[in-house]
Amino acid sequence: MFLGAARYNHKLLPIAILACITIGLTVFISPLIPVIIAAVALILLIIKDYRIGTLTVVILAFTNVGGQLIFEAYHIFLLIIMLTALSLILAVLRGVATIRGIKEFNILLAIFGTWSFLSGILAINHILWFGMIEYMIRAFIVLYLVYNSFSTVEEVFRLFKIIVFSMFLSSLITFFVMVGNITFSAETIISLFTTRFAGTIVDPNFYAMTIAGIIPLAFVLITEEKNSILKGFWILGVFFLLLTIIFSQSRAGIVAISMVFVYSLYYLLRRKRVEVLFFIIPIIVVLILIPPAFWFRMSVFVESLASGARADTSVVHRLLLLRSALDVFLKNPIFGVGLGNFEAIAGRYTINPMVCHNTYLEIASTLGLLGFIPFILILYRGFALPGKVMQHPAARELAWAVRTGLLGMYVAIFFLSVPFKLDLWILLSMAAILGRKIGSGKQA
Repeated sequence: MFLGAARYNHKLLPIAILACITIGLTVFISPLIPVIIAAVALILLIIKDYRIGTLTVVILAFTNVGGQLIFEAYHIFLLIIMLTALSLILAVLRGVATIRGIKEFNILLAIFGTWSFLSGILAINHILWFGMIEYMIRAFIVLYLVYNSFSTVEEVFRLFKIIVFSMFLSSLITFFVMVGNITFSAETIISLFTTRFAGTIVDPNFYAMTIAGIIPLAFVLITEEKNSILKGFWILGVFFLLLTIIFSQSRAGIVAISMVFVYSLYYLLRRKRVEVLFFIIPIIVVLILIPPAFWFRMSVFVESLASGARADTSVVHRLLLLRSALDVFLKNPIFGVGLGNFEAIAGRYTINPMVCHNTYLEIASTLGLLGFIPFILILYRGFALPGKVMQHPAARELAWAVRTGLLGMYVAIFFLSVPFKLDLWILLSMAAILGRKIGSGKQA
């Protein structure tokens, strides 16, 4: 007994000394010292095991600040991704890992990526082109990192938990930050409808797109979780995340989540599954909680469409951008105008040039058919791959969730220009894991 205690104290002593040194440096030198130590520790852990780096990327991608202004400005994502890729290469050189390609995506990604690089010849603004190339490389690397880091049903299910919890926790923190020092009350919550929930950094529409993609994953956690306490936690998480979509006032998000519910209800009713109640009850509750302010915003949207978009200046501008992107594509149907360069061309059509707010037309106008066709095929194969295991008893629910989540994101990107948003590519990778490895009986 005393020998065991001595060994325990021997291990605890260095930790205690390090803690004391950290506290001292923090107090007398800089409060950033713990952040620096944590960053160094994370780097060492990633180098030791590339899967830790992959998990870090997944967590950052599924928070309400992931992939947005702060992380993109300082290239934190790119740094962690490249460090993780280096760790994977080192693992391969040590003979403890192998890099596996995705048969269904490899050729399509090669064609799409090659033409994206070559399209720089046509680009007017090479800064826009280079920025999109960086995002594309980042998305491709993450796709293969996730695919090579996880393979079993248990690992994919654990990813579900990490993704949903990351989004829930970051959204909950943002919710309380927005409430701030104001007295917490019903009036305070209702006032959030005038501020558009999503935090101080993330775009509300990007946020709603991510929620639409992960809600099916959250529902699977409810149905598959054995622990009653955790099941209750996931139920509360689903209600909260659905409510934040309403708070975001994202019309694209509402359309996307509506498609998710329609597809899910069709799937469950056709199979006479009792889990259909987990979809019907949240819809009823959320509809009851929607305040008049949100219905007013939606009514303006509907009225603007009926009146040729004259009632909503935002819709007017977006329709102008869509028509402009279509015109650019029709004038450059084969080669496009260079990746990321629609914004450079848009100045010819509007005094407020920006992306066209439609990923499909964004790719078509900038890369032409040479880029549009492989991009669409990548999305199609991502949706089709989980279908291989829809009858597999161990992976049926996971496959349905990933497929439905992708559907929600495919609808959302019809209103957003985000071809390389990381959460989309992580879901594509999970679809490949389920469809290729599990469907063919291959498990790491």
